Amino acid sequence: MIKSSLILLAALMMTGCLVTVDSDSRPLTTSWHDGEVARLQIGNTDQEFVRNSFGDPITKLTYADGTEIWKYRNRSEKDTEVGLFLVFSVDVEEERIETLSIEFVDGLVSNFWIEEQRY
Repeated sequence: MIKSSLILLAALMMTGCLVTVDSDSRPLTTSWHDGEVARLQIGNTDQEFVRNSFGDPITKLTYADGTEIWKYRNRSEKDTEVGLFLVFSVDVEEERIETLSIEFVDGLVSNFWIEEQRY
């Protein structure tokens, strides 16, 4: 009886007591920041302002009706390490890509959106 009680007590003490989590995020490439995107105004912001704020786009699409879409990309990596009792450790790496697309009609911003991909 005492032996099984000690085993049960030891098992209860070991469940989740010594779990460690360490997380580190680092940018790989940054073309834009949230504050810059907040300054975009549909119908008022022109291509010159966008080029001066964000630089040259990584991709530029032009459609037959004259509409243009400029794309900018941010890449970052996140590394998370989870350990249990210094015996078991899992390292998880995740790459995140955010793409900012800005649509122009007659040289003015008509729409913009951000797409996020995780790998």
